Amino acid sequence: MLALCPATMADSKTAIIGISATVVSACEAGSTSSGNNSFGSLNFGALYSLSSAVSAASQQNAGAIRVKCNNGTSYTVLLSGGRSGNTAARYLQSATGQRVNYNLYISAAHSTVWDNVTGVSQTANGVDNWLPMYGLIPAQTTPPPASYTDTVQVTINW
Repeated sequence: MLALCPATMADSKTAIIGISATVVSACEAGSTSSGNNSFGSLNFGALYSLSSAVSAASQQNAGAIRVKCNNGTSYTVLLSGGRSGNTAARYLQSATGQRVNYNLYISAAHSTVWDNVTGVSQTANGVDNWLPMYGLIPAQTTPPPASYTDTVQVTINW
């Protein structure tokens, strides 16, 4: 025998849930090697005399600064003074303490030093931007033969 059960009514409720995402300004720079970001090295090459000025222009992965930020993100790239601590008077130094004066500029005209206050400002387009760096060793007394180096810190603010 079949028992008939009374029909039960189900209740229902509806509500809404908000869904959101926030895209924040973000940048990446350089290439990572051993956990450190690097831009390669700007190399003036083998020099026999410094009786006249020597210039060098950076290239991708050889001193040019790669920055990739979200489309529309404004950013500024600053360079430290290196071991001199002074962006107006940078120098390369040998292991024995001898120095070669040089500086870094924002253009091949060598008219504006790339500093740690104004730097270079741009607005990103969402793809890699390569910012060239222009180095200049002014004419000076040629120091003893040796390897002369400096390390400059790159800071990117956005």
